[in-house]
Amino acid sequence: MPRTRIFIDSPELYDAIYHFKNYARESDRLRSLIDEVVPGARTILDVACGTGEHAKFLKHHYGVDGIDINESYLHAARMKNPSGNYICADMIDFNLGRTYDVVTCLFSAIGIVRTFEHLEHAIGCMARHVRPGGALIVEPWFTPEHWHPGKPLILDGEVGVDKVYRLSISVAEGQLSVLLYNYLRGTPASIEHYSDRVELGLFTRDEMTWAFEFAGMEVRYEFEGLIGRGLYIGTHASEIPPGVLC
Repeated sequence: MPRTRIFIDSPELYDAIYHFKNYARESDRLRSLIDEVVPGARTILDVACGTGEHAKFLKHHYGVDGIDINESYLHAARMKNPSGNYICADMIDFNLGRTYDVVTCLFSAIGIVRTFEHLEHAIGCMARHVRPGGALIVEPWFTPEHWHPGKPLILDGEVGVDKVYRLSISVAEGQLSVLLYNYLRGTPASIEHYSDRVELGLFTRDEMTWAFEFAGMEVRYEFEGLIGRGLYIGTHASEIPPGVLC
């Protein structure tokens, strides 16, 4: 029987599967955007920071902190960015007791909140960590009309001498996109098999926009974004919404 939700909890294997992502180029694009919307920005909070691949490049220009629910990923992020403060926390309910020039939530991690109610909570929580004049930048998951399930996809990578593969198939369940993953890791001594099921919320443009506006932010949408999925860019015109607690 395959083991469940172990493979992807490994930061080394996660990075191996997503080795094709050009984090350096994405970080350069993000820097250009930050220079445009928050000139002179010095601090970033990366929500759902994962293994810290963006911070590895952004740390040369900003003080970068992060939160994630996976402690193994946070350990990897701390190794890549030792000066950063990395906290294990859920994006829908966290309070770091401070604000940042820029808060980011990238690589479609916002989809993991699954429901519109949780989306409102998450965007509100992030917005309350943005200083007056700062920005919240969120890279969305697919909208319902742009989600086309059913096509199998294979990704591969390497960890040392081990070969790793991920075969995925996607289905739709109501307002959720469901990703069914099967992983193989070939070692010199054996082949290991793991499985995973990931559910991501399919939010409309109007729902995303409403969540920002409900959090007291002005928002614009950039179609291209970092990898073609777009970006929502929210700004506080003057004051942070009342209260720091989420």
